[in-house]
Amino acid sequence: MWGRRTRACLAARQAAPNYVYSAALKASSVAWDEKSLSRWLADPEKFIPGQKMGVSVEDANERQDLIAYLKTLSGQ
Repeated sequence: MWGRRTRACLAARQAAPNYVYSAALKASSVAWDEKSLSRWLADPEKFIPGQKMGVSVEDANERQDLIAYLKTLSGQ
């Protein structure tokens, strides 16, 4: 579910090849870091209206765990 797209947020901070991003996400000027990723995961539509994620992680502890896991994949 999270795959390359989300890892790219913490790793290279660049677009994942071949993924079709929403116009809203393309137009955003978000600097992805742990804080912005947590806000995104908590409520993607509130963070970037018009995005197409469709999944949220409401529990703060679960978001922290997910971000910690993603960091292990990105080498950070």
